[in-house]
Amino acid sequence: MQEQPLLTQAEVDFIQKLNKKSAASKRKSVPVPDLLVDAGAQLKELLAYCAVNEQLTIEAHVANQRLTFTAHLVEDAHHVQHLELGTPQIFDEGPASRAWRLPLDPPIALRQRNGKPSDLWIHELSLNGLLVELRSKRAAPGHFELILPLADQKPIAIEGGLVRKTASGLLAYRLDPLDKRSSERLQQFIFQQHRALHPQPSQD
Repeated sequence: MQEQPLLTQAEVDFIQKLNKKSAASKRKSVPVPDLLVDAGAQLKELLAYCAVNEQLTIEAHVANQRLTFTAHLVEDAHHVQHLELGTPQIFDEGPASRAWRLPLDPPIALRQRNGKPSDLWIHELSLNGLLVELRSKRAAPGHFELILPLADQKPIAIEGGLVRKTASGLLAYRLDPLDKRSSERLQQFIFQQHRALHPQPSQD
């Protein structure tokens, strides 16, 4: 005697439809309200002093990650000074804090100066390193000077040095320091991708 299925195909389709709607709802972001910070005179003076004389940072801890914002003192057209937050650096928290790695799926190829793809394909990218796949039979280069393509932005010229080969066969490279403008652009790109991967949770 043939056993009857617990659910009909129509019921299975209906449940799958509900699951898709639920997942889509969770991906919707919550509108972020304008933030007005009110502080006493002494605290304002201290913040202003730190912003002028020291590196003032604000940290947020969310889901085992630390976002570090650098605050700058800026003056508007009416000569009123405001604290302005820069693009945050993102770190994974754990036994050892490390720069958050942006997973790239599918991987993207680093490019040569002439624009042609190289044989180094990026799987993960952070502010200070990358995890790449070597798609050729040559020995892993100890150092590279290539072009990093960024979605919807101008590419960045980067240099890196080989650190190690991972157990999975990928190559870990340390990024050489970038100039200020390129570093800011890379930081902004990684933050934008982080926001896309970790949208604000919906509130019902």
